[in-house]
Amino acid sequence: MAAFSTFLVGASILLLLLFYVGTTMHDRKRKYGSLLILIATAFALWTINSMGIKLGIDLQGGSEFVVRLEPGKSDDGTAKPVTPSSVQQAIAILEKRLNPEGNKDLTMQPQGDDRILIQMPGVKAEEFADVRQKIQQVAFLEFRIVKPQAAPGELRAPGTEELKYKIQKDDQGKELPSRGGETVGNRADMEGKYVKEAFATYDAEGWKVILNFDSTGAKLFDEVAAVNRGRQLAIIVDKEIISAPTLQTDRFGGTAVISGRFKEQEARTLASLLENPLENPMTILSESAVSAAYGQSSINQGKWVGIAGLGITTLFMLFVYRMAGLIAIVGLVINLAVLFGGMSLFGFTLTMPGIAGIVLTIGMAVDANVLIYERLREEREAGKTIAGALEAAYEKAFSAIADSNITTLISAIILFAIAGGLVKGFAVTLMIGLLSSMVGALIVTRVIFMWVIDKGLLKSISTVKLFPDGVFDILAKAKGFIIASLVVTAISFATLAVKGKGSLGIDFRGGGLTHVELKTGKAISDSELDAVLKGLKLPDGKDIGSYYLQRKGNATGGDVIAIRSEFEAGPVIEQAVKAKFADQVEGTQGSRVGAVIGDEAAKTSIIALVVALIAIFVYLMFRFEFAFALGAIVALAHDVLMVPGLCVLFGQELSLIHVGAMLTIAGYSINDTIVVFDRIRENIQKGVGGSTRELMNDAICKTLSRTLLTGPTALAPMIVLLFLGNPAMLEFAVPITIGVLLGTYSSIFIASPLVLWYAKKTGTSLKRQVLDAQIEAEKAQAAIAAAKAQA
Repeated sequence: MAAFSTFLVGASILLLLLFYVGTTMHDRKRKYGSLLILIATAFALWTINSMGIKLGIDLQGGSEFVVRLEPGKSDDGTAKPVTPSSVQQAIAILEKRLNPEGNKDLTMQPQGDDRILIQMPGVKAEEFADVRQKIQQVAFLEFRIVKPQAAPGELRAPGTEELKYKIQKDDQGKELPSRGGETVGNRADMEGKYVKEAFATYDAEGWKVILNFDSTGAKLFDEVAAVNRGRQLAIIVDKEIISAPTLQTDRFGGTAVISGRFKEQEARTLASLLENPLENPMTILSESAVSAAYGQSSINQGKWVGIAGLGITTLFMLFVYRMAGLIAIVGLVINLAVLFGGMSLFGFTLTMPGIAGIVLTIGMAVDANVLIYERLREEREAGKTIAGALEAAYEKAFSAIADSNITTLISAIILFAIAGGLVKGFAVTLMIGLLSSMVGALIVTRVIFMWVIDKGLLKSISTVKLFPDGVFDILAKAKGFIIASLVVTAISFATLAVKGKGSLGIDFRGGGLTHVELKTGKAISDSELDAVLKGLKLPDGKDIGSYYLQRKGNATGGDVIAIRSEFEAGPVIEQAVKAKFADQVEGTQGSRVGAVIGDEAAKTSIIALVVALIAIFVYLMFRFEFAFALGAIVALAHDVLMVPGLCVLFGQELSLIHVGAMLTIAGYSINDTIVVFDRIRENIQKGVGGSTRELMNDAICKTLSRTLLTGPTALAPMIVLLFLGNPAMLEFAVPITIGVLLGTYSSIFIASPLVLWYAKKTGTSLKRQVLDAQIEAEKAQAAIAAAKAQA
């Protein structure tokens, strides 16, 4: 779809949303909402159908490059050897070059001492040249003053050299006549290491690259210009002159412009390269196509598990909420359509961590509907008409839904902004999913209810009441549960401490890579390999541990199977494969590979998670009070920190999948806690009698039905995985199952007791704080209303 058409549809959706929110007339709200849903859903489905959904290399395969770092040069001209730090620096730069927007799924691992294994999903044939350039071009930028040309037959002046202009091409791609070269100093007047930012821009003269220097660079550039005003300054990239403009001024304000008849892609690529220069040259040693990292069987199984999970959720909602449950499922289907449509429209890549984000989105969407329906049941029991109960249910549930979604959205935004590419896949799907789930729960289902009620199709709400009314003194038992949590947490930490690095899988600590080259026309299936590998033992009698299979194309002969495993398992695997498949195997080769999640990526992910927790804490302090924020964050930390140790205790090694699972758990946990806190605040604001302890017990019991109902819906697909999933799927199901159970537990037995303990310990009156905040909010609303009236 053309950009203008996309803009038109987007503007229409935004306008209808404003009309929907702004009108108080029931009939208009219903019509605006219906039109909004139809346009958004149709546009999402059209986008998915026409543009498709990009899959990550872990789900669809892609292209693989093996590159070697060459020794660089130090400032004094001596050789600069390749070191582990230079390999990590190269990986960080390649990430910025190849994935500047963070919407692609890349994996990069050190291989041996001086090589990097790069895997990219879905590289098209026309993109290969650009990818090769971004990998191989060092992009060493220099500025040198142009010297006078030597007369014919004369030698160049000492300290100078002749450099050629870069060959330019016309709009049809044909090379233009050579512009010759220039005599320049053999030492740079200024280097490109001072470039802080580089970007492509277009004006009447065509595409250009704008350079912004840091403060040191800005000063040096002005000094060079002041001394050489009126002379030409050659802009040189990798020993080729791009342009040589005349210095017209000595005040550039920290900015320089590179022009040179660029095409758009050339300008953008050059800007990316100059902003992220390499210290070591690179050579591409091999290129090949690779299969999906998790295997087609895992992907197909994942699809069926998703369908089964959705089916179980549908049956559960229909059993408990009958007609209202059917409406919720319709809203969930539209939510998923909008989610995938958004990913397709913005070109985001769906990865295995991204699937974790979708699981969380579905869980939060169902949770929002359960929250509304439990409110609806309460309002009906209070004697309201179905229309009045519906209006009150959506109004009262809004704050809890908004708060839980906003806190999770804060996490997603911070993770996307700070964390590495592997975690960004989770953050992207979560951000889009949260927005679509709020639309699904607060607009789609509400509009459908309006239609069925107005048309007389729904005269009453029939639900199955799973839990009796009543207030139980849950807080009286809190001490025992907190002690139990401390014991389990200690066991979890002790497990990680005892296992040490042994608790980390090969995604984190690297391992071995065994290449099995097949003879032309020969094949070995994944199941045949699994049958051989699963029974293998190391020389010390231990199992070989986890492994991953990946298939690669080979232009010179038969296909290649790559087996990623523990390094110690590599020789055992080679020997077993050659012995079992002697007729099919041409040869094998083993090597050591670094971690998929490098030290820097792991650090940035942890930093992002910590920053997200701090941001959530600040938001909850703003929306609630300090005691509530403290209780929520401690409960969240309790859930997230316990999961890794328990997974290791149950025999798992921590992998990339666990990263996505832990982020999913954080979303579930905070969601459960906020719902309870929102009801406590409401009880205080409504003036419900009793002590703070009694109000908390009442809130926990009133939300108990919702808390225990959302657990099974979230666990439905995980339970299917636990019983039917293969090892790759179990890696995801186990931590999610543990996390959902912990999140449900902590929202009841950890968060609220901590709030009450803190209030008693500090002498804080929670009632007074909540009521004071309500008074201030009412004053602010009154001031806004008065200002509008005067206007």
